[in-house]
Amino acid sequence: MIISIIIFIFTLLVLVLIHEFGHFLTAKRFGIKVEEFGFGIPPRVWGKKIGETLYSINWLPLGGFVKLLGEDEIGQPRSKADFREKPVSQRIIVVVAGVVMNLILAWVIFYSVIIYQNFKIIYPTIDQGIYVGFVEKNFPAEQAGVKAGERILKVDSKDIKKFEDARNFIKEKNGQPVTLTLSDIDGNNLHQLTIIPKSTQKDGFLIGVGFSPIAIKEYKSPTEKIFSGITYSYDLTKLTFLGLGKTIHDLYSGDVKAVSQSVSGPVGLATISNDILSGGRQALPFYLWFVGVISLTLSIFNVLPIPALDGGRLLFLVIEAVTRKKVRENTERLVHQIGFAILLSLALLVTYSDISKLIHK
Repeated sequence: MIISIIIFIFTLLVLVLIHEFGHFLTAKRFGIKVEEFGFGIPPRVWGKKIGETLYSINWLPLGGFVKLLGEDEIGQPRSKADFREKPVSQRIIVVVAGVVMNLILAWVIFYSVIIYQNFKIIYPTIDQGIYVGFVEKNFPAEQAGVKAGERILKVDSKDIKKFEDARNFIKEKNGQPVTLTLSDIDGNNLHQLTIIPKSTQKDGFLIGVGFSPIAIKEYKSPTEKIFSGITYSYDLTKLTFLGLGKTIHDLYSGDVKAVSQSVSGPVGLATISNDILSGGRQALPFYLWFVGVISLTLSIFNVLPIPALDGGRLLFLVIEAVTRKKVRENTERLVHQIGFAILLSLALLVTYSDISKLIHK
């Protein structure tokens, strides 16, 4: 458990540092002074100044920051190294650089996992389902055209609601023809296949399919393989927004329990990390996939127009670029301060929820 926590903290540190390193590099490239490069949210635990930049570690390991000269200052003297003095195009690049770094890291991780697993990878879905994990050779399912990765919706006219339903419904037929209603991973391209189970001495009548509660995406054509890491990231991004929409709907409907179950913070992610790493070396590809998902999620939520996040700052810069007028500095600062207070409160609530789930597990 302790080793898993240490690994997760190190993972979080790497993800945050890569994100902030994007801001740091582009700021340096445009001649902007970086006053502080921090991991976590203050108060400060440790700090060391190297050159013009203070490198710090802070108490709350919920993120990180790069403090640029003039970024949140009002009425202070300006110099050439001031963030506010740079063209709006350069400021936009600096703000989005962290998001881009997390996105590129996610691509690299997903490509690595996909290639390692022979162009196959876990494909999360918004709702639970039962999928074809594998198809055995020289069995009726293969001959009928059942493909690994397809979702099974019905056996004859019976809906599949639980994992054991598919296997039980087929066995109930006792060798009689069975009609499967199948779809692709996303629930599209519905089709039906009628299969006559094969008699085996050991397990009775089988169609030669291994069912799984987890969907597996397989990239087959050269084009699919070349763009697999990018298209997989796109699919996860769509899924993230669908999940976000469901969370907002549940929150609006007052279903706090559903919201609590669907949202996790650092403590919840650390618990998931421990569950994965307890599987030993064989679980390392899955843990790497997990890190890729976190990196992609960081890039998605950081680009949203939420005050205090990169997306909130980007919104003000886009307004400036379009109107050719800067938003009043004190107005922008107030918005970010309020946003930061709200985000910190939400982070504490999520952490409390994670701890409660862990205690009552």
